[in-house]
Amino acid sequence: MRKSYRIALPAVLAAGLLTSPAALASPASAATAGSAALPALTLDEGSCERLARRFLCSVSYSGAVAPITIRWYVNGSHIATYDNRSFVGIGCQPPAQYDIRAVISDAAGASVEYRTSPVCRSGNP
Repeated sequence: MRKSYRIALPAVLAAGLLTSPAALASPASAATAGSAALPALTLDEGSCERLARRFLCSVSYSGAVAPITIRWYVNGSHIATYDNRSFVGIGCQPPAQYDIRAVISDAAGASVEYRTSPVCRSGNP
């Protein structure tokens, strides 16, 4: 046997289970409210420590919408083996200067970039 329950309409409205058509937000205001709720992708920190014949580079970020991608570039070339790593070791030849760039992107289409141009140190590793 199936039981039926009666709930007063004002109680349903107060509980937020039913919304009157007049209370619905317009598509424009809903889009604005939805985008305001998304966190903003921010580069928190980026660094490249110079060691002898090597750079130890790292990036950290916050506010990203998953999935997140990290792409590393050295002298303009994408280094696919470093993809999606927040910490990488990059070999170098002294006394050359290197252009190192990390691009972090998220599912919302936001992206931030860390860029530096350190000079490779000589010495024994």
